[in-house]
Amino acid sequence: MKNTVIIIPARLEATRFPNKPLAKINNIPMILHVLNKAKESKVGEVFVATPDKEIIEVVKKNGGKAVLTKSSHTSGSDRVYEAYTKDLKEIGLDFIINLQGDMPSISPNAISKLNQ
Repeated sequence: MKNTVIIIPARLEATRFPNKPLAKINNIPMILHVLNKAKESKVGEVFVATPDKEIIEVVKKNGGKAVLTKSSHTSGSDRVYEAYTKDLKEIGLDFIINLQGDMPSISPNAISKLNQ
């Protein structure tokens, strides 16, 4: 059995679409759509990696897990790596799926197939 986690990097300060993770789709923030699809995949635990307390509050208020990261990262992959080294390194992971926070229409089945 593989030990996989899904880490979703998200930040509010994008230049093309500021506050995108909190933009609402059917009155639900985009980050929650992605988080819920990741959970539905049943691949493993799901975490949001973000430098923004507003995102952490929304995620935790809705039953998700979040890791506070530095705001200085130049990429989502850097944010994922920090979350891994900060909170997840000791749990002995086989795989980390870096699921982008702006993919609200991703199929949970696609995530499961990736893990396989």
